[in-house]
Amino acid sequence: MPPQPPRKDDPQEADFTRKMVLGILSTLETKGLLSSGEVESIIRAARQASAPAPAPRRAGPAAPGTRWATPDGQPLGMDRSTPIAIPDVKRQSTPALDPAAGKETVPVIDMTME
Repeated sequence: MPPQPPRKDDPQEADFTRKMVLGILSTLETKGLLSSGEVESIIRAARQASAPAPAPRRAGPAAPGTRWATPDGQPLGMDRSTPIAIPDVKRQSTPALDPAAGKETVPVIDMTME
């Protein structure tokens, strides 16, 4: 069996790679092949790419048919303890009567037109 290369330490390898890349970028900047703004944008892009992506935010109401579950994955049943009241909203077919005057009241829009 051929001899195995020594196992590399991950933090040590990451530090070596970081210093190597910074040295290469510095050399390219010194020789005039990259501007300082380009070097900074490369470093900024690498830093953003190495950071884990944030979890997507789920804002707004649940979609119809959503199945709710507990954090361990157990489905939650619907809460049927609160009765649902449907409001009685109907359009009146006849205008309302003014009880004091005994005649129909007509809706009035109060506005000044100049």
